[in-house]
Amino acid sequence: MTDDKTICFMFATPAHPSHWLLAAITVLIVPSLSLEMFFKFDINKNMLLIKLSFFFYDCGIAPINLFLPTIARQRGIPILVIGMILTFMPIFNIVVRPATGYITDRWRCRKQVFMGASLLNAFFNLLIHFTPDFNGNGFAEDFDIMAHWKFWIFLVVITMRMLLWMVGDVLQDTICFEILGDDKKSYGRQRVWGGVGWGLSSLLVGVCVDWYSEDIEHKNYLPAYLIAVAFLLCHFIVASQLDSNQNCVSKNMTKDVIKILSDLKVCSYLVWAVFAGIFTAYVWCYLFLYIEDIANIYHQERLPWIKTIQGFSVTVECWIGEIPIYIMAGYILKRIGHMTAFSVSFAMFAMRFFLYSIIKDPLWVLPVEITNGVTATMAFVSGISYAAKVAPIGSAGTLQGLHGMAFHGIGVSLGSFVAGYSFKRIGSSASFKLLSYVAFAAFLIQVSVSQLIIRMSKSKENGTTDD
Repeated sequence: MTDDKTICFMFATPAHPSHWLLAAITVLIVPSLSLEMFFKFDINKNMLLIKLSFFFYDCGIAPINLFLPTIARQRGIPILVIGMILTFMPIFNIVVRPATGYITDRWRCRKQVFMGASLLNAFFNLLIHFTPDFNGNGFAEDFDIMAHWKFWIFLVVITMRMLLWMVGDVLQDTICFEILGDDKKSYGRQRVWGGVGWGLSSLLVGVCVDWYSEDIEHKNYLPAYLIAVAFLLCHFIVASQLDSNQNCVSKNMTKDVIKILSDLKVCSYLVWAVFAGIFTAYVWCYLFLYIEDIANIYHQERLPWIKTIQGFSVTVECWIGEIPIYIMAGYILKRIGHMTAFSVSFAMFAMRFFLYSIIKDPLWVLPVEITNGVTATMAFVSGISYAAKVAPIGSAGTLQGLHGMAFHGIGVSLGSFVAGYSFKRIGSSASFKLLSYVAFAAFLIQVSVSQLIIRMSKSKENGTTDD
């Protein structure tokens, strides 16, 4: 589409509110990125670059990851099929993340693969816009759409994009820990910039899509694709400047990993990572669909700006919910331990899902999203940092890949399937209420098992524990 609005979006004057929004956010973000210069005379170039890497990467990933379920439903894909897609794609994490970590550890090509994944992702993001639309074909059953060739083109493109995101995501965390060296407790202060970028990009895309679609019946997501491409190209430039020195290689990586996995504490940690992934899938993949559902049922006056509300909900998640947790992650984990962090996360997930189930106005989702920091973020940071803590020298990428397999591959995949089925069968509100009970039960079980393991460790190690 090359109408006046397209040209206006690409070369617009700052008169439109969305451009004033962009200018205001830029004024806030750029000084924040410069804080390191003002407060540290001895600037660590790599620390500044890894912050920018997290920022630009999440800015480029958020527009599609967040809005993909609504993009698919608008194209005519039934909710049950969307659930199958969101179940099918995360399964690749089981292979992709561990394999990526192992290959880049083995052949010392971490930076090159990281850069390539970012550049190719930019291409596939834009390609989604040009995949053929199959809406309005009048399929009699949910699964009839899977027989259409247009569906498979769409599926292949979004799957390739998702695979590239998986590769880049696990390598970025590994490179970050590699740069940090022994200062692993500072991971949260680097990763926080991903949250800043995720929140910025989601709000920017939501406003731009609503504005760009102002006079048409369905939302046009072209601004989302263009914004994603622009940020990923910026990320490619930043990633090319990172120093990734893979000086340590495990002499027997397979033996080291098997030894780690034979530890009961590590096995239990991977199980809790799976549960964290299940709960996170409901938020990542289905919250936007839920917001649209309650808007259509109770508050249709919100629909013209529904993408802005959805985008702003993620901004609240990231800027108010996540940032404090990332900044204080080292202190929190030192004080309460990794397993207790999982306990807190599961308890707060139970409360968060129950609040979703009683909401009638999309705007009330916004205050609930403040809990994102002590739910999804707490669980994710705990898992990532614990993997870095117990990884043998030279096997960091491999163990980060195993955590990604548990959280993203098994957890998010299983959560997406269950969520898609429950949304179809009992509705979105009832699904969240049921999940709140499941999360609370997981909290009780996790606390009990963790206490049992600690007591066994004390008995075995003569009173010393390592959570």
